[in-house]
Amino acid sequence: MLVKPNRYQNRGSSCCRRLQRSRIAYNYFNDTVTIDTTCLANKYEIPLISFVGVNHHGHSVLLGCGFLGHESVDYFGWIFKAWLKCMLGRPPHVVITDQCKPLQMAVAQVFPHARHCYSLQYIIERVPEKLGGLQGYVAIRRQMYNAIYESLKIVEFESSWADMIKCHGLGDNKWLQTLYKDRHLWVPVYLKDVSLIGLISTKENEGLTAFFDRYVHKHTSFKEFLDKYDLALHRKHMKEAMADLENRKASFEFKTRCNYEAQLSKVYTEEIFKKFQVEVEGMYSCFNTRQVNVNGSIITYIVKERVEVEGSEKGVKSFEVLYETTKLDIRCICSLLNYKGYLCRHALNVLNYNGVEEIPSRYILRRWTRDFKHSCNQFHAPSNTDTYNPVHLYTHLFNSALPVLEVGAQSQEHYMVALKELEELLDKFDIEDSNSM
Repeated sequence: MLVKPNRYQNRGSSCCRRLQRSRIAYNYFNDTVTIDTTCLANKYEIPLISFVGVNHHGHSVLLGCGFLGHESVDYFGWIFKAWLKCMLGRPPHVVITDQCKPLQMAVAQVFPHARHCYSLQYIIERVPEKLGGLQGYVAIRRQMYNAIYESLKIVEFESSWADMIKCHGLGDNKWLQTLYKDRHLWVPVYLKDVSLIGLISTKENEGLTAFFDRYVHKHTSFKEFLDKYDLALHRKHMKEAMADLENRKASFEFKTRCNYEAQLSKVYTEEIFKKFQVEVEGMYSCFNTRQVNVNGSIITYIVKERVEVEGSEKGVKSFEVLYETTKLDIRCICSLLNYKGYLCRHALNVLNYNGVEEIPSRYILRRWTRDFKHSCNQFHAPSNTDTYNPVHLYTHLFNSALPVLEVGAQSQEHYMVALKELEELLDKFDIEDSNSM
């Protein structure tokens, strides 16, 4: 936990405690990080700022947090640098934040090479507050959501947004003007080249629950939060540990006879597999797959899908899929692979159409697999490990011990063996200390 010098602590001092678990989590899940400033934006009693990632089960995981007494570039920059130091200086690849200007500037200064995006979920949550008082609000919201969530091409978004502005006379609305100016930072159609691993919503009423949800409310005091902090971390850690344990022996119920479903049932964690199953089942709503262009080894297909238009009404939507026949490269215009981290029903449909029986391994993100933690090259000391730095030594020893902890918890027999070996190791340390005196 980090505290920027303010009314909670004397200037010039800082604390960095209980961060080891977050540091270990960051070793695994450092690709995309959300900086959650909900408490600041909503003027909570505590100025909490959280660094949140997504684990291999698709659940939020805390990568650090702190308190900020003032929303300025200097204060944001201080806490970002302190957090980055605690994470051993490795910046994330993608950073997601709200629209706070000092926050944006600090991100650019401290994480200059990271791709910075706005939280679409945060923007959508502000729609009733910003537009709710306007005449024709329901129609405005429907058109706005249609532009955001249904646009497959930039030109479609531009056209839909312009129609909404013109139809409802919103040309002077400052909030909408700002959103449009920054559209490349939050509208999904502009973020197709960014790996967002589910941290951006692609349809209405979709999004991650805040890490401290149900633990923090508007009037939570500083002391009350500190009391709940360990409880929240313990419960989240236990949830992940139990999911890891259950996934080792899990067998899933198949919804189809598709080879892709059987293939990834052996690889994905349960939560991710269930999401992928939706795409496999969705293949059956796709039809009339046809070639529309051939350019050497690259074939362009159009896949039609029956989709819900409004309520229970059905419509037909066309999706363009590019398929490279020699390397089995595939890309769909819906970009679900980048948004969520697994192939969409349209790409699966084209692979199946071409007789590809297994999904190529490059489209199976390791971060979603059951053995992700074990497969990471985390358990060998990096060449630049500082053997005089106790933080580095602790981190490496903790990483090296994780397989022992996980396997030791699988059964009573494993537990007893692990416990006996650990007790003997501690005895050896005692003997070593006595001999050196």
